[in-house]
Amino acid sequence: MKATEDGDGGVPSRDNYFVMSLARGLNVLKAFTPERTELSLSEIAAVAGVTNPSALRIGHTLVELGFLTRNPLTKGYRVGPGVLTLGMASLSSMSLLEIAEPYLAQLRDDAGETVKLAVLHGNEMVYIGRFPSQLHPQDGSAYVGSRLPAGQTCTGRAILALLDEAEARRIVEGGHRQRFTDKSLVTVDEIMAELAATRERGFSVNDQGTTLEHRSAAAALVGPHGNPVGAINFSVSSQRVSVKELSERLVPMLLDTAGKISALLPPEPPQDVRPFMPRAPLASGG
Repeated sequence: MKATEDGDGGVPSRDNYFVMSLARGLNVLKAFTPERTELSLSEIAAVAGVTNPSALRIGHTLVELGFLTRNPLTKGYRVGPGVLTLGMASLSSMSLLEIAEPYLAQLRDDAGETVKLAVLHGNEMVYIGRFPSQLHPQDGSAYVGSRLPAGQTCTGRAILALLDEAEARRIVEGGHRQRFTDKSLVTVDEIMAELAATRERGFSVNDQGTTLEHRSAAAALVGPHGNPVGAINFSVSSQRVSVKELSERLVPMLLDTAGKISALLPPEPPQDVRPFMPRAPLASGG
């Protein structure tokens, strides 16, 4: 079935139930990107595959519905609050794992290393997502459902570093600390010093402190109010990947992914995280 509306038919119809005008309007909304924040009337016409007069009607309709706004200086169109409301409603109904999963799977594929997602529960980290490397399978690292003392894991330290120091100390003191290896940080003072270092560098490192076979680095996932919601980490072979390579090659990828996931987090913590969320003040200036 051919398009019967004006224009060159930039959106082909599929069947008798396909609403061409709706598809064109949605294509206009999809054309906005972080690099393309404003569209002119002619650009809307090109995206929708219609003439300028029809593009004007599409733009006017989307403005009236709140999905677009007009720039009074350039007369261009920008994304309106209606789109943000729809997006936030969708994200608010998703779990943290659902939000993070495509990004963590991509990170795993890009780096070729195992990636994990964990949340703070009391004095422990609970691992709720694991994306094992296909290139470098590993045993002995935390699996989904595993619990480890927050102060002795890089995921936990990434979160604790963002909390008020007194609250972080309380969590560390209350944890069941143990010497997993001869490189484990066990005393409260050792862990608090590492939290200060984590805060300074912007990510945490666990160099064979949990198992001698692995070293890891983690970055916190931070909600729009600055509250740490969870943490993601790389877990790599200590024989294959040096601390230098971990910090210089892998950590930038980790931080980039953590930033992308954090940007999608709704004001209210995702449903699967709320039971774990610490009601703790955040570190000032951090």
